[in-house]
Amino acid sequence: MQFTVTFRHMEPSDHLKEFGREKMARLEKFLDSVIDVDLTFTVEKFRHRAEAVVTADGLKIKAEEETEDMYSALDLVIDKLEKQIKRHREKLKIHYKGAGQAKRGSGHNGEKDEPSVAVAVEDDDFVTDRIRDLPLDSMSLEEAAAKLSLSNIPFVVFLDQENGGVRLLRKMAAGSTELVRYHAQ
Repeated sequence: MQFTVTFRHMEPSDHLKEFGREKMARLEKFLDSVIDVDLTFTVEKFRHRAEAVVTADGLKIKAEEETEDMYSALDLVIDKLEKQIKRHREKLKIHYKGAGQAKRGSGHNGEKDEPSVAVAVEDDDFVTDRIRDLPLDSMSLEEAAAKLSLSNIPFVVFLDQENGGVRLLRKMAAGSTELVRYHAQ
């Protein structure tokens, strides 16, 4: 997690800095990729203001709160951020789940597409212990990115809705992603 703390009109204590880092670390459990947090503390007379901008998983959220105590302001900001992240993830789940259910029901005579398994298949130079036939879901790049960010899987293979090509979207180091486009030679 990249963490930037800015203080305006105040001299921060080490305890406040550590408190901010600990509180922001709570957000990591809700997000799969690298988190960039910009935390700003401002004090003007008796008004203590905490402001946070979190960027992760293609999401940018902001929360701010003003109280008479900096610690309580930060607690309230974290609560707001958690609610926003949970709401965003729920929207993605509903969107993705709804798109997937419509396609699954249209399988073979209303049956679910289940992977098939074959054992010890041999073909001249190629021997395998297992073959799985899996359906190739048709989805947009945005849906594939949502599926990747909502799970701990390292990649998603899908049929691109826009042009029908087979695509592989995978997580890379440092939270970036790579899109691989397959084509016939």
